[in-house]
Amino acid sequence: MRPNTMKTIITIQGTHCKACKALIEDVCSDFKGIASCSVDFATGKTDIEHTDGLNWDDFKREIESVGDYKVELAHKI
Repeated sequence: MRPNTMKTIITIQGTHCKACKALIEDVCSDFKGIASCSVDFATGKTDIEHTDGLNWDDFKREIESVGDYKVELAHKI
């Protein structure tokens, strides 16, 4: 992990293929406060490395706006 970041695992329901993975990772790469993102479309789990000030409401809205996805915060590591 990078300095001053933390890791959170979230669930994104509706991911089912490599295109979903690529789309979500692309959105994450442009989102303020996210350092890295790794989507496992088979499980729906997404590892996000982010700053403490990440706006989760805005992030959830952004992801859910690009497809038929539902974001659920799982837990911080």
